[in-house]
Amino acid sequence: MAKKQKAYSVPRQGETSQAENFLHNALVHITGAMGLLISLSVFTATYDTAQVKLTLLHMGSFLLIALWTSLQLIRRKNPFNKQNLPLLLPVLLYIGWNVLCYIFAPFHMDGAEEFIRFVMYGFITLLAATEFTLDDVKSVTKWFLAAIWISFLYAVVQILDGFFPGIDPMPWRGFFTKRIFSTHANPNFFGDFVIFASCLLGGVYLAERKKKYLALILVGLVALFFTESKGAWLSYSVVAALGICLYTNCCLPSWKKHLKKINIFMCVVLLGIGILVSIYTVKRFQSVSFRTHTWLGTFEMIKHHPVIGVGTGNFKTVYSAYRRPQIFYIESAHNVETQHAENELLEQWAVSGTVGLAIFLWMMFFLFTLAWHTLRKNQENSPFKYYLLGYTLALTGMFVHSWVDVSLRFASSGFFFALFMGILIALCHPVSRQNKNPSDFTSKNWLLWPLRLLIVGGMCVVSVNLMHRFYEMTATLQAKSIGEILLLTMAWVVFAFCILGTCVLLWQAQRRIRCATALIPFILLLPLEFVAYCPFQANHLYNLGVVLNNQGNAEGALGFFTGAISLNPLQTEYYQFRANLLSTTFDLTKRFSPIRGDKKESADDYTRALKDYDIVTHRSPNHPLLHHNRGQLYYRMALTKNEQATRAHSDTEYELFKQAALTNMAKAKTAFERSLLTDPVNPDTYMYLTQISLLENNIDQAQAWLDRFREGPAGVTEKEFLLRHQNYPPANALQAQINARRLQNNKKRQ
Repeated sequence: MAKKQKAYSVPRQGETSQAENFLHNALVHITGAMGLLISLSVFTATYDTAQVKLTLLHMGSFLLIALWTSLQLIRRKNPFNKQNLPLLLPVLLYIGWNVLCYIFAPFHMDGAEEFIRFVMYGFITLLAATEFTLDDVKSVTKWFLAAIWISFLYAVVQILDGFFPGIDPMPWRGFFTKRIFSTHANPNFFGDFVIFASCLLGGVYLAERKKKYLALILVGLVALFFTESKGAWLSYSVVAALGICLYTNCCLPSWKKHLKKINIFMCVVLLGIGILVSIYTVKRFQSVSFRTHTWLGTFEMIKHHPVIGVGTGNFKTVYSAYRRPQIFYIESAHNVETQHAENELLEQWAVSGTVGLAIFLWMMFFLFTLAWHTLRKNQENSPFKYYLLGYTLALTGMFVHSWVDVSLRFASSGFFFALFMGILIALCHPVSRQNKNPSDFTSKNWLLWPLRLLIVGGMCVVSVNLMHRFYEMTATLQAKSIGEILLLTMAWVVFAFCILGTCVLLWQAQRRIRCATALIPFILLLPLEFVAYCPFQANHLYNLGVVLNNQGNAEGALGFFTGAISLNPLQTEYYQFRANLLSTTFDLTKRFSPIRGDKKESADDYTRALKDYDIVTHRSPNHPLLHHNRGQLYYRMALTKNEQATRAHSDTEYELFKQAALTNMAKAKTAFERSLLTDPVNPDTYMYLTQISLLENNIDQAQAWLDRFREGPAGVTEKEFLLRHQNYPPANALQAQINARRLQNNKKRQ
């Protein structure tokens, strides 16, 4: 037993270099801090509150990559050695195959952000698998426990607020009525957090035997009930049953005679949860219907891309062509852009093909089998065994929950899932930090000092720039309530902690490192951190633009959308929104306007909008509103040119304007018809097509479009959906015009 424990212990001082020890410990604690901040951070000044979690993930991952690279340059040895390579092979193959799928994907720009995030997840898994010892896992777990305490206690506040309104001071209170979500984006994400948090608490309790962890598990169970997340309930019950099974078989050999009773108890628990889920399913059947139609559409997409899939990050881009019409009715919107399949296995199949799905399932089976054999082989009830049990159950719970949810595709769960896989490998194949030949060699001072000065100077420049940008962002906020003031204060505290903490870390690292090559990753890190922050600022500008546009100030909103595009050109949605605004302002005066997106040449709003729509068409041709909005632009230009024709000063000028009107009207008709392929539900599209037919004096075609609208899209049989087409006021008004026009034509013939 003494030999086994030594493998997990931290080596004595002097066995590794000072710089190596510092970088390793930094990797461990930054990983833990990322888990804490990603779990708790919410910032309502961005349109999507999950953007702050993504920013923390991106900036933290770049920092981890720089630290790990510097550490390997100091060690000068391959981290993927003969001992751990067989264990890492499934993970490496999974990462490699998805990279290949992305290379051959039909679209790259629209999926770039998600692909970068996937690569970061892969790195986090490999980092934990090759670097962490049991002591490191314990350190990381302490950070997670802090996140669990805060998240669970705030969940209690939200529960009480449901019964005694006003207890929760935060500005987002009641966003999901009485369903709680704590510091996560929605109840389902919080449900996923409760699942893996409870598993970790169970493992820590068995290792330390402190009753406070049992109390916290009970709080989490109560919070899970109030999420009303049916998938989370099911996965929690599965994990609870599996946990009892593993604990009895692997940690309590003397209890084997009671296995029959235990199995009966587990079946009763599962049955009870199944009944509870069924009751809430009947009460909220809409979510089941949404998932069913999403899965059917995803399966159609899989049939057309069976081998290599559509590539990581491209699901939302390609899926729009396969979306079932029922989705638009369920969400009561036409700008919906389903980003994920609501089932991780289906999404793996869709984005990486049958081969990718097989590799993913093999990887998960390999990890669970590895954990099972390790638990069975180790007969001693050591802390190591209980930590392994907790992390195994945590990974299992997230995996099961992902069959009916999208949590793993978001930072709040994706980070932990990737990390838990690496921790599982590390615990099953413990690594030793002992280094018989320390490699902390020294470079010449004339190499070290310029690099150190460059790091310190760059660190100051980037830090001041980020602080200034964050000040500009928060200066636009008007904190009126106690909750908003509290949120803004915490935002500054966390932001300052991240900036100053990173500065202290880099300062200490460059002081300890005496190898010039090992300093280069930190020089490359500084611009990457700035780039990683830009999407957060862009999302804030996008939010301001949306607010101004909703207030009717489209002209003022344009500058914010252009600013968002300049900071994050990968986000296709920004181009779509700016084009829509340009269609609204519709200034046909040709002039140079950087606020409107001009870079070199003068243009008018019609040309600018078409340019943005062309970008969206290239990146995301199946965007649900792209072709409808493009049709609106052409339609408005057609009417404008027709009006100019009536004021023409010559026959030549009249013909030019008239021809331009006819050309744009034809383009509008084509665009609206194309729009129906991705959204056959939008009533405005049918109304525009009917109006165009009336302008062309094609009464029969106008009537055909109205009839097609009233019949509803092909494949839609639900009466509650079809009823929406029967008494649509604009359709009734157009029907009256058609009847009047037909009567007028009949009189002319007579």
